[in-house]
Amino acid sequence: MYISCVQYVLTIGRDLMEKISRKAQRKMAANAVRGKWYNLMQPDEIPMFAAWLSNDFHEWQMQSPDTGEAMRAYKNGRTITIRYDGRRTICGRCVMALWYTYQCFKE
Repeated sequence: MYISCVQYVLTIGRDLMEKISRKAQRKMAANAVRGKWYNLMQPDEIPMFAAWLSNDFHEWQMQSPDTGEAMRAYKNGRTITIRYDGRRTICGRCVMALWYTYQCFKE
């Protein structure tokens, strides 16, 4: 029986969502709608993440952060920031995607 790629991805996604608690699902949906991710990373993990972004393969240029920011980076006209308000980190969708990629490949 032939299953299209879209049906396969939807089936896998549905199976994964069944394994995640309802509370976690609600939190993921709220983050996606809001476009901001709170407490995604700990402040002590940011220097390692910045080093990973600025290596020769990824080529992000680190910039000095403004007030209230823990990290600022620039690449090809795009600037990303991680804000820190003293109790939690706040980042956008691009940083979230880069962070999860970093989590997959960190040593």
